[in-house]
Amino acid sequence: MGIFIVIEGIDGAGKSTQAKLLAKWFEKRGYNVVLTKEPTDTAFGKLIRKLVLTGGREGIIDGAKISHEAEALLFAADRAEHVKKLIEPSLRTGKVVISDRYFYSSLAYQWARGLDLEWLINLNKFAIRPDLVILLDLPVKESMKRINGRQLKSEFDRIAELQKKVRENYLKLVEMFPEMKIVNALASIEDIHNDIVALVEHEILNKKE
Repeated sequence: MGIFIVIEGIDGAGKSTQAKLLAKWFEKRGYNVVLTKEPTDTAFGKLIRKLVLTGGREGIIDGAKISHEAEALLFAADRAEHVKKLIEPSLRTGKVVISDRYFYSSLAYQWARGLDLEWLINLNKFAIRPDLVILLDLPVKESMKRINGRQLKSEFDRIAELQKKVRENYLKLVEMFPEMKIVNALASIEDIHNDIVALVEHEILNKKE
């Protein structure tokens, strides 16, 4: 079996940057790496990305035009495709899979939007658990500063109060899921990468030797 690592955190925490750096680190050491993300590039993922990132008349995921339950089901459907068509086959062939977001995002965000956590966990029971989840923890004030500089903002990005709840939820999830480890996302990009590598070596590679 391969290695499955997930990078999580509120918007602006640097997940994509760190996922790419970690992928390069593994590749330099001879591993075959699959770098992926959620929402995915499948039909479901593209639909979700368009609905979340498009404002105005086209965006339906605004908490008013569809129910929060329907939103959660859309994300779960995309994740089911992700697990069955990419993650599981890649792990079976011994690859390293690094995902920018996974079901922990659904738990943190949709729990913050008022859905029942137990219902969300059950909805995502099909999703295999990673070997390691890196939570890039960032204060909401810094998150809002970073995402305000983006040209395109999702509904999630625009609401500081939601980000605050999401961060609190992520920290609660760390206590519930032992595979989740916290890294300070206020540090420099290089220092964050070094912290992640140290966790990967300690939590995964040293145990496999």
